Amino acid sequence: MSSPPPTKPPRGVKQGKETSGLLMSVIRTLSASETNEQREKERAKLEKEYKKSDARLDELVAAHAQEMTDVMQKFSAVSSALSAWGQHCAAAEARLGACRALLRVRRDDLRRLWADARTHHHALRMLTDIERVVVSEREARELTSAGRVLAAAQALQAALLTARTELPHVHALSATTAHLEAKKKELVDIIVRRISEAVYRDERAPLSRRVSARRRTALLLAELTKSEEVTDAYLQDITPEFEASLTEEDKTFETNVMISLEALGVLEQLKEATEKFKVQIQNELLEVIDSVSRRIIDDVEIEADIEGEEDGDIPEAEGVTEMGRPLARLVNCLAEEFKACGTRNKRLLQLWRAALQKHRISEQCLHTEQHYWSAVQQVMQLLLTEYLEIESVNLAAQRSSGNAADSSATELRLSDYFAKKRPQRRRDKLFKLTAATPPPDAVVSRRQRYPLVCRPQPALLHAVLPALHALCAHLERPGGGECSLRAFISDYVRWGESERLSRHTRALIDAAMRAPSAWRERSMPPDNTVGHRPVFTCCLEAWNAIRECAVAARRCGSCGGSAALRVIDSALEALAAQCRAAHAKLAPGAPARAARWLADDDIVRFLKALPNYRAAIEHTEYTDKELKQAYEREAEILGTSLGDGEVAKREIVADINTLVDLALLCESMDWLSTNIKTIPAIASAPSGVGAGLKLNDKFHSYIAAAAGNFEAIAHKCLLFLHLEMRIECFHYLGQEEKVEGSESSEQSGGAGGASRLAHRLLAFHEHASALLADEALAYIMSGVGEMMSAAVVWRWQSEAGAAGAGSSARLAALRHCLAALSLPHDGLHAAHAYLHLLACTPEEIITSVREKGPQFSELEYLNAFKVIGARRGLSPADMRAQLKQLSAALGHVGVTV
Repeated sequence: MSSPPPTKPPRGVKQGKETSGLLMSVIRTLSASETNEQREKERAKLEKEYKKSDARLDELVAAHAQEMTDVMQKFSAVSSALSAWGQHCAAAEARLGACRALLRVRRDDLRRLWADARTHHHALRMLTDIERVVVSEREARELTSAGRVLAAAQALQAALLTARTELPHVHALSATTAHLEAKKKELVDIIVRRISEAVYRDERAPLSRRVSARRRTALLLAELTKSEEVTDAYLQDITPEFEASLTEEDKTFETNVMISLEALGVLEQLKEATEKFKVQIQNELLEVIDSVSRRIIDDVEIEADIEGEEDGDIPEAEGVTEMGRPLARLVNCLAEEFKACGTRNKRLLQLWRAALQKHRISEQCLHTEQHYWSAVQQVMQLLLTEYLEIESVNLAAQRSSGNAADSSATELRLSDYFAKKRPQRRRDKLFKLTAATPPPDAVVSRRQRYPLVCRPQPALLHAVLPALHALCAHLERPGGGECSLRAFISDYVRWGESERLSRHTRALIDAAMRAPSAWRERSMPPDNTVGHRPVFTCCLEAWNAIRECAVAARRCGSCGGSAALRVIDSALEALAAQCRAAHAKLAPGAPARAARWLADDDIVRFLKALPNYRAAIEHTEYTDKELKQAYEREAEILGTSLGDGEVAKREIVADINTLVDLALLCESMDWLSTNIKTIPAIASAPSGVGAGLKLNDKFHSYIAAAAGNFEAIAHKCLLFLHLEMRIECFHYLGQEEKVEGSESSEQSGGAGGASRLAHRLLAFHEHASALLADEALAYIMSGVGEMMSAAVVWRWQSEAGAAGAGSSARLAALRHCLAALSLPHDGLHAAHAYLHLLACTPEEIITSVREKGPQFSELEYLNAFKVIGARRGLSPADMRAQLKQLSAALGHVGVTV
């Protein structure tokens, strides 16, 4: 039996879910059955179960019929509502489609309007930027002219930034942008110049007006609030508003520099400005020289203290002449100006380093203090090169002789150096025409702009040395070593000034020695020398030249002072040669017996070995007995050297003025020697520029040797005068009376030779006492009595014999002469004793010898016996007998007559 196919349940009615167990069971059963019979059984079983399920379903439908009716009604109502809402939604969808179409059209209109508004906005903004770029040039110019460089820098940098970022494709602004770049460079130059003016220009007010109280307060506050350690935070408050709030009275070096550095930082030109400032250091220093030179030329009162003291007089240095005073004033002022600029430059470096840190730029590009001081030394070298007329700037090339050949090829002329170009090669000409020498007042073309305060000449070095020493000492701070300026000056002193000083000193010495009044005029030494007796004027002038040379070397100090001191060597040699020539000219020649004796080394050695010479020269103390023995020994030896005792008139110096000149020469040489020994003290004495020169033993030895040369000349003059006085004793007491030979003159009591000798000795003593030192005069005059006695004894031993009355008168005259000379009479005791001996008989003499011993030499006894025998008319046999007795009394074997 077949069952109807299943029908689809109505919409909304869901069929109950079969259990999976039943279905699986049916499937297994059908698949497991192998025959149709089995399948039929299974089919019947399934139908039975279906019917049972259908019955159960009918029961359930019958039980719930009402509920199902209600559900169907509600379902119909819901279906109707859903259909109405579907229509409503379709209408809404249609309206929304229409709105969408309308909105799409409006969106396009709004997009077009927005695009137009956006285009207009960009156009207006571009026009505003273009106007700002165009107007910024004028604004920057106005701000710059008003001194507000920071605001000008910000305006200019903002315009350039706008042109680069906002208007890069506006080709019409390329010319304006290029002009702004040029304006930027110009502003950078202005700022760098402003920094240079702040560093190299004095902040003091002009001399015509006083600084106001507010200005002084601002400067004082700036100095008190200045911090040694400067960081980038120190520059945070530097703004255009701060710049605008400052007045002229409130501006200081610190504020000007900080504003300028901030402006460079805004322009991003700190690194480039550093190089520009470094390059312009030398030119700025030359401008300082120019301004100071003009102030000095205009005779403006310059303050020496850069801090602002009112009393600014510059002390006069030793050796500054009227011609060198302007240059000395210039170098003093420049030294102070450079020190002040160096202080400001040091502060500038601190601020510049802080600005570089703020803008994160490396500090390696920043210049150092060494750059500044090197430039100072360079401009000072150029200044000295021009004022001292130095031919070559590179003097160090002449230090070694090995570089002498290359120095001519690398020599740089001063004009070429200032021209800043390569010097042209100079070709040697076969013929050279001598050009006319320009007049002194002719204007010489110069490369430098600053005016000259005085006429250049090498002698001006000593006027500027004190200021240069102070500047070099400032440069050579502890651990800094020798500065190039000191090396430059030392080289110039060694190779230039030493030669000029040598020529100048020798020229002064030659002029003094070759003057018409040389070795004639006499003068009193000044107070700054050793000695108070008259000397030759030419010697005084020559010593002044040598002393000035020593003082000049001392002024050079550590700048080549030792090399300059060597100039004294040649000057002293030249002076010694001139003095030797003067001595040869003033001293009498060979006819004079004293000159011949002075040429005899044995006599000179004998005289120098006597105690009286050592007492006069070496100032050795001797007793009166020792000196008397020396006088007697000297009289004996010199008398023996005369031989027969005859001294002709031509063998003495008849002109007393010649002896006076020799005495003056002796004193002049001794005065020169004494003062030359003070040269080491003069050179090593401390001066205004510091300690004196450090002298070595070699220099001391040379000075001692040079002084010895003049002492030798003085000793020769002294020995000549000493011998001349003794020779004149023999001449006047012996040879002159022998020539006159008139017994009437003696018998009349006249002592012509003795009186003439006394007159001669007194005349010389009168002139020499005012010229010679006491020791020298005592050496010449002391011992004259012993020499007189020897001359008288020699005279009495001659065949002419001595008359008693004449001899007594002669001795009396000599005694008065010695009294007038303040000399003792002891020297004439021998003459008195010999006169008494001649008055005795031979027997009395022999008896006296036997009783008292010999009082005279054997030769003197023999001469006395000759005189007595001739006077008494003794026969030769009697004389031989008397001589035998005398010989026996003297203890000899025999006596030869």
